[in-house]
Amino acid sequence: MIGRPPTAPIGGRVFVVDDNEANRELLSQDLEAEGFSVTCLADGRACIAATQAEPPDVILLDIQMAEMDGMETCRRLKADPNTAHIPVLFVTGHRSDDATAVAALRAGGNDFLTKPYSLPILVARVTCQITIARAHARLRYLAMTDELTGVYSRRYLFDSLRRTIKSTTRTATDLACLLVDVDHFKTVNDTLGHLEGDRVLRKIAETIALSTRETDLVARYGGEEFVVLLPHTDLAGALIVGEKIRDSVERECAPLTISVGVSALPSTIATNLDAQGLDGLIGALLRAADRAVYEAKHGGRNRVMAS
Repeated sequence: MIGRPPTAPIGGRVFVVDDNEANRELLSQDLEAEGFSVTCLADGRACIAATQAEPPDVILLDIQMAEMDGMETCRRLKADPNTAHIPVLFVTGHRSDDATAVAALRAGGNDFLTKPYSLPILVARVTCQITIARAHARLRYLAMTDELTGVYSRRYLFDSLRRTIKSTTRTATDLACLLVDVDHFKTVNDTLGHLEGDRVLRKIAETIALSTRETDLVARYGGEEFVVLLPHTDLAGALIVGEKIRDSVERECAPLTISVGVSALPSTIATNLDAQGLDGLIGALLRAADRAVYEAKHGGRNRVMAS
């Protein structure tokens, strides 16, 4: 399907950040007339707070503002992983020379436009930034999602494990892991075919996800295996979650069942882990869960075991 040309207005949520009320009102009126939803903010701190609460599609940012100028506001937005992906378009009449434009781009700005602006050019540039940002968001979604089941991908799982363990070492909290293996899944593929096997995996993935908290992470580990990452959860708590998932799958996906292996990291682990040490810890966590799955299988399947 052919997409919209990048100069066609596509709508979207825009933050206009300027300490001059007249400038805010003018930009807001112009953009709303072109189909954009606009929120006006008077300073950088308000912009950062509002962006963290409800991210816009693009931020239009003045440079010269009291307390925190546009350059510093942009740097802080780009330094935060939760807001770094949001495009920032500087719209300013302050020292509109090449050196200022370069400094703004080096601060993390995605584009630079001087006042007084041409409305068609402003709309085209805002639309372009939103189009690019949405394309990048789609690519990030594809990279972090397992195509078949819709849960997180194996790659995203390991990235998340690294981030979570680093956070755990700083805050001294527990971290648990469930390894879920579908019992006798080969029989499904052999007797009913791979299309039915795919449907079963999607159903099980959905059931697992519905049995966990928003703060938990469900990922496809490979084949018919899933991993559930449980932050702020000790071994005892993870066993409870594992049993809840096992029971849900038995009820919702009958006659299929699952075997669940549980492992956990203690809250007191080394805080100075390098990349190799971090990956070693992740490997140990997953191997422990895998051993527990083996014990569950050996014990008769459809059960939860801790390593």
